[in-house]
Amino acid sequence: GWAFWWFLQMRASGDPYLQHCVETAALLAELGAGPPVIAAGLLHDTVDDAGLDYGSISEQFGAGVADLVKGVSNLSHLSKLARRNDTASRTDEADRLRTVFLAMEDARAVLIKLADRLHNMRTLDSLPKIKQQCFAKETLEIFAPLANQLGILNWKEQLENLCFKHLYPEQYEELSSNLHEFYNRDMIAAAIRRLEQALQVRGLSYRSISGRHKSIYSIYSKMTRKKLDMDEIYDVHGVRVILENKADCFTTLEVVHHLWPRIPGKFKDYVSSPKSNGYQSLHTVVLSEETLPLEIQIRTADMHLQAEFGIAAHWRYKEGVRNCSSSLPEMVEWVRCVVTWQCETLHIDHPSPPGLGSSPRATCTFPSVTLMAVLSPIQNNVTTLDQS
Repeated sequence: GWAFWWFLQMRASGDPYLQHCVETAALLAELGAGPPVIAAGLLHDTVDDAGLDYGSISEQFGAGVADLVKGVSNLSHLSKLARRNDTASRTDEADRLRTVFLAMEDARAVLIKLADRLHNMRTLDSLPKIKQQCFAKETLEIFAPLANQLGILNWKEQLENLCFKHLYPEQYEELSSNLHEFYNRDMIAAAIRRLEQALQVRGLSYRSISGRHKSIYSIYSKMTRKKLDMDEIYDVHGVRVILENKADCFTTLEVVHHLWPRIPGKFKDYVSSPKSNGYQSLHTVVLSEETLPLEIQIRTADMHLQAEFGIAAHWRYKEGVRNCSSSLPEMVEWVRCVVTWQCETLHIDHPSPPGLGSSPRATCTFPSVTLMAVLSPIQNNVTTLDQS
């Protein structure tokens, strides 16, 4: 019954509800989560929206998955209560609520709730404006800081940028346009080439050197907080260097300061003194040939993993979990295809997923590593893969 409910229930966007569950699970798989967390991501709304009880989930998928689903349900109830009371408008109460989130549940349940919220924010356009504003406000004050506390900076930036877009659409559009004009890609490319050559001369191997710009919400926040124009912000332009070991990070820092004049007071050593969420990196700001400030971030591959995935970084070290997760894109596309086919069978108007074209009879090739292969360890009550 609950599985059929998944196919019949439609979201405000017109997508089948199952698609939201699949996308939530896919976000968790990208973090490197193991089968129990991915399964709980797929099932995270079944208690509240499909009438499935704890006992049924526990019987079919194990107590570990059932506990996670129950934990997400509890967090969802807290979130609804917070929206009703407009908790996000009061900084001290928002801080307390985040503390409660982290204290009352398994951290993995918080990650599932964050993945759920991130996908909801990505599809927020389908809701009425007043609901968009309400969700975005809560997300900016509660969920984005939660992602930051857990060290998942990629999710934090996505959440903040999406909130900015919905809360302040005019400012968002104006700043996006200004950033597009101001960001100097040629300068970044030239800086990368120069640094690559200098590292090769020193005999230093590196994993990657890439260009980046500061996130649009971070730019807006700094401009508003410090009353600055965009050209007065030192870290709009950035280059990130990922190296093999810590010693090479400090040697690379010497190379950077030899290539470009450093801007005084803009060096930060988060390697020797990591942030509270575990973030490690060397940050320095130099003056480029174009007389534009250029922030250079220097870190090891392990530090980069921690910066991107935070508390979930250790999942990606586990060979079994990595093998399972590497097949997720293939599995997700298969499930998307099946969902679309089912909608057509039930005569529900729903667009084909990306890559399948407009044909209503697209073939859904069964993945070589199936979704059930991911879930089979759970059904054998092996629920401890990612608890350490």
